[in-house]
Amino acid sequence: MRGETVDERDTTWETSDARYRLFVYSGADAAVRAIDIVDASLDDVMDSTRALAENDRNLWSLALVVDEAGPRGRGLVWLSGTDYHRAPASAFEWRRRAEMQNRYLSARSRRGEPVVLPNGLRVVRMFPEWGVRWPLWESFTDNYPMDAGDLGLSEPLVAELAAWNSRWQDRDLEDPLPAGWHEEGWALYRRLQAELDGVAEVRPDFDH
Repeated sequence: MRGETVDERDTTWETSDARYRLFVYSGADAAVRAIDIVDASLDDVMDSTRALAENDRNLWSLALVVDEAGPRGRGLVWLSGTDYHRAPASAFEWRRRAEMQNRYLSARSRRGEPVVLPNGLRVVRMFPEWGVRWPLWESFTDNYPMDAGDLGLSEPLVAELAAWNSRWQDRDLEDPLPAGWHEEGWALYRRLQAELDGVAEVRPDFDH
């Protein structure tokens, strides 16, 4: 995220007739329902979102519908979340997916329900931190941070995750990341996701 100081006079038009598109995902297969909301303020839209998503009992995302002249035509500007059926392709898209999952899982935790996604999978976050052995976390649960030994992972992977986290810890705060550390993280992420297939979705939060 960044902020830029601008000249408020650099626009040539403005309008108040925004069209918002709400996506509500329900069920184990995250079946999507799309609803356009018009003639509404952003506050109205958020009130409608809370009602239609049943106070975060469903995953949801929100976009602004934009009609452009020329070949691009109608498109979306994501305001919160993203297309949940599309695999993230960048750190920014992973953050948008995390927005959706976090509010859903947080609501389940507050209601005393199992902290799992609609498909029954847990969310295991992967990122390094000082003061812990393994870089694995499960938000909104008592497993924050996690004990890698409780996940049924192979011993080589458990050891390599600990070593990867240790490499990150063995540096001063302002020092650059160790050479190859980021690439090693992605390799470990893929192995971790493979070993947790059917158990959890692994989120590569170290890439943010």
